[in-house]
Amino acid sequence: MKKFRIFIIFLISIIPTNTLRKLSYNFLFNYNIDSDSQIGWFTFINCSKFECINTEIKSFNLISVNFFEIFNSEIGFMNKFKDINVININTSKINSKNRFIGEKKISKDNNFFLKKNSFIKDSNYFDVTDSIEIKEDCSIFSHIQIWTHGFTEKRLIKKKNVIINKGCTINNACLISMGVQIGENSVIEIGSTVTKSVSNDGFYFHKLQKK
Repeated sequence: MKKFRIFIIFLISIIPTNTLRKLSYNFLFNYNIDSDSQIGWFTFINCSKFECINTEIKSFNLISVNFFEIFNSEIGFMNKFKDINVININTSKINSKNRFIGEKKISKDNNFFLKKNSFIKDSNYFDVTDSIEIKEDCSIFSHIQIWTHGFTEKRLIKKKNVIINKGCTINNACLISMGVQIGENSVIEIGSTVTKSVSNDGFYFHKLQKK
């Protein structure tokens, strides 16, 4: 049955017109994709519940999560959303080639929230083993990694959520470790590795020491 479902979703994804793709998803899988939304060609959607309102999801995306809801937003090309419990995106933009990856063997209560007027640029990796919340008016640039799990000295898995609060800017090539909270209106400079929380209105940069 699972293989048959995947086969049907594949066939829907290659239907040549947006209108027929939406109608097929809504009719066969009880998704809620409204008339103002667009679902790109070869975008594969496999969810228990899927709600898409006034949103454009471009081609070559993979969405395989439990519950996906998106409102007044835009998703670019070649993004991957996999093995996450709940994804909620509201009035925001995600560009292309981003990865949002959960781990069902570790946690089934892992969520991703992207609040209003935020954007995520290209080629970022989001480890959604635990939850990640990006609040309003945030700018997430490119080649960033956000991790929510790691290992103890005895190689036991540990996990903790990450919160990026309102008005933050995360510049290119940063790495944010599990359990970190970035305070409101903070700036994380290019190439920084953040292992501790940052206070409101903070400015964080990682300075390499010369030997």
